[in-house]
Amino acid sequence: MPDWVAHIAVAWTLCRILSFKYNEFNAANTMLVITGALIPDFSKLILVFNMFGLDLSEYLSVIHIPTGSVVLAGMISLLFPKKKQTFLFLGLGILTHYSLDIILEHVSGGIYLLFPFSWFQWQLEVTNSSDYWITLFALCIAGLVYLIGKEVDKKNFNNQE
Repeated sequence: MPDWVAHIAVAWTLCRILSFKYNEFNAANTMLVITGALIPDFSKLILVFNMFGLDLSEYLSVIHIPTGSVVLAGMISLLFPKKKQTFLFLGLGILTHYSLDIILEHVSGGIYLLFPFSWFQWQLEVTNSSDYWITLFALCIAGLVYLIGKEVDKKNFNNQE
């Protein structure tokens, strides 16, 4: 199931692979992509508020729709000096999140990818939400990219000397 661990692993892996060619994918910008990958799940704050007797599901559930995620990313990017760049990195993270979520078989019918233009719910039904193999696979790929990255960094360091 694409849980937070899988979302973080996929976002980090993508940034690490891109960092081999593009210097923009440094540690700070990688953290922005990881944050973007978690933005749609900020809607899970509904559970915290429910413990205190507050039903904010009407307000927070919109965050797990791409439109709501992009609007929230826009608001977050206003807090940074490089607003456009920050928004793009957060957007890349959001894209990785929905790329993982669309492969799920959703009990509720899917994701409103094109909302507000379409009410059609999208899902590819590749796996269900209780399948932990997606997370395990994402972690294995992240570990492999980490090891390759160490070798690439070592090679680049030796070439600089």
